[in-house]
Amino acid sequence: MPLRLPLSHKQTGLSLLEVLIATVVLSTGLLGLAGLQIAGMKTTHNSYQMQQATWLVHDLLEHMRANRSAALAGQYNVATSCSQPSPACDTGSCTAANLARYDLFRIRCGTDVSISNTLINGVLTVACFDPPAAGSPVVDLPADCQKGLSVNLQWDERNATRQADLDGGTDGVETFNINLNAIL
Repeated sequence: MPLRLPLSHKQTGLSLLEVLIATVVLSTGLLGLAGLQIAGMKTTHNSYQMQQATWLVHDLLEHMRANRSAALAGQYNVATSCSQPSPACDTGSCTAANLARYDLFRIRCGTDVSISNTLINGVLTVACFDPPAAGSPVVDLPADCQKGLSVNLQWDERNATRQADLDGGTDGVETFNINLNAIL
């Protein structure tokens, strides 16, 4: 009679518990990746807004240099809104003051890249100033921009992932600012 050795019990499949643990680990990893994707998209959008704001400020400054007489006279220091009609300067027969209003309208309310189309709650201010001495604050002058000017663009960016914003609030919105001081 042949001898039979007892067979060892070998596991031939996965138990339900192992499948459940693998599913939890995989789900946790996928949720982490989704969070990274959302954070990356938000950072990319905020970088886009910063790049567009920088481009808008430099574009306005170039238009001010091209229309230097109006810029030095303080014609760019006026507030314009998108409800005010833009002067018709497309034909080339436009005064320096109208060209300044046209440039401001185009930067603030244009149909392509503009503050109202690109930035959240964007506010543009242009002010003449006396260049400050080392360590002293900027002093605004009423209308003469012979000594320089300050272009300031402020906008909001969404940042809903922080419990407390960098500006001290908890509304999920942070205010950013670009300030460019220039002498024409």
